[in-house]
Amino acid sequence: MSQRNNTCSCSHHEKGYTLSLPDDQPVLSGTIVALEDNSLYINDTAKYLRIKSEALKKGFAFLIIATGVPIDLFFSEKSLIFVDTLMKHIFNRYHLPDRNIFLLGVLAAGHRALKYIEYCKTGKSLFNPAIRGVILNECVIDWVRQWYECQKQVRNIQDETRFFEGTMITYLFNENLKATPVTNIDRYIQFSPYSYFDIQMDKPRLFKDLSVRAYTYADIQHCFSVKGKSIYDCHYPDMSGFINEQKLVGNQRAELVVFEEQPASTWDMVDKQELMDWVVRQSVI
Repeated sequence: MSQRNNTCSCSHHEKGYTLSLPDDQPVLSGTIVALEDNSLYINDTAKYLRIKSEALKKGFAFLIIATGVPIDLFFSEKSLIFVDTLMKHIFNRYHLPDRNIFLLGVLAAGHRALKYIEYCKTGKSLFNPAIRGVILNECVIDWVRQWYECQKQVRNIQDETRFFEGTMITYLFNENLKATPVTNIDRYIQFSPYSYFDIQMDKPRLFKDLSVRAYTYADIQHCFSVKGKSIYDCHYPDMSGFINEQKLVGNQRAELVVFEEQPASTWDMVDKQELMDWVVRQSVI
């Protein structure tokens, strides 16, 4: 399958997009959209190559958008406006169908996907795309829980990577929310697409009409009993909690996939062909 003549890119510094279209497919089935923060994934890289290939085989366009903001968690509405405006431009320019739009969220892109859906569902989007579903892969979406995990990472200093992550996330939230969950938990709950600590639990209704597939990893022996971790020091509670709340509000198209083998990464374990088969089943004709 040739990619070169069917890939459209536009980037300026660290922001832009890449749109890949299937060969000889006059009528597209839909579009898979991944929201990134920098241009690293605008061009072909290992992260998206397999899922893009499977999407094109099924007649789906594959779109990657990068805001150009380092570690962009959409603290600023400017990023959401950029994504919304650029998506409208791309869909109009390339005549993409306004149906069967699925957001693909691997790691932080999952948080961004849910924040954009929230932006649309609360009436802020000028484009207002017909988002059909969202795919989440090992995402942090409960930032109350993550803040406490980061404090533990900094306190324990068990390895440089986790210490850096804990320090960085703590700094970003201090700078942008001007609070901690201790001083103002409501700011963290409002920022989180889902939080276990949200006693109102209104947000699940924003996503209840979507098809949702969430992937995560949980191994009691490995994750929750070694390396100073507990059940709260991973993304499993976020993915599991989000899907459970979807079911509670009546979403019958929400499902959780849990891997129990120790993976190099959860995304590596995902069967991309089966995932696209799921996307096709969730699509409307």
